[in-house]
Amino acid sequence: MAFAGTSPEGEFSEEEQMLIGLMSDTHDNIQGTKDALKIFRDRGVELVLHAGDMVGSGNCYTFEGCGMPIKLVYGNNDGDREGLMRDFERVGGEYLGDFGEIEAGGIKIAMLHGTQDSLVKAVVASQIYDVVVRGHNHRLEVRREGRTLLVNPGEIWGHFTGLSSVAILDTSDLKVETVELGRYKSFREILRQ
Repeated sequence: MAFAGTSPEGEFSEEEQMLIGLMSDTHDNIQGTKDALKIFRDRGVELVLHAGDMVGSGNCYTFEGCGMPIKLVYGNNDGDREGLMRDFERVGGEYLGDFGEIEAGGIKIAMLHGTQDSLVKAVVASQIYDVVVRGHNHRLEVRREGRTLLVNPGEIWGHFTGLSSVAILDTSDLKVETVELGRYKSFREILRQ
């Protein structure tokens, strides 16, 4: 199986097949972000999509020099949107607003944080997209509805569900590999101590 390479400018080909790294709900977990990017590099990922809740703009420097374009949408905990956009632009990232449409590897992808489940359901039900990427509830999920694949890569943070995870989408067959980054005490477990 051949995958498209990135150009010297770091752009990806929209026509060729590729691996796309999916992440969400970082919540300033810099080490988790570093771990995710290492896995993405090791697996040959060519594009990273982040489905919101980066939280602070300082985490953007974790992506500096990663060699993969990154596209992000805002989450409900991303308060300083101007700062996030500015700082991610400095490292080659691109914020798409609250909703993003991406064409890559020959497929059409919608990305949103997923704060409103009814909106996520409507986007999936539209059957316009090959893949819908969402976050917000921190729960790792991969399921097909009609022609559309819904993917929630889970959370980088790890303390909501106790599991830090990412996903890798292969655009050639729409298969998704989920990757566990680590297990943590959930905030509920921490509060009970």
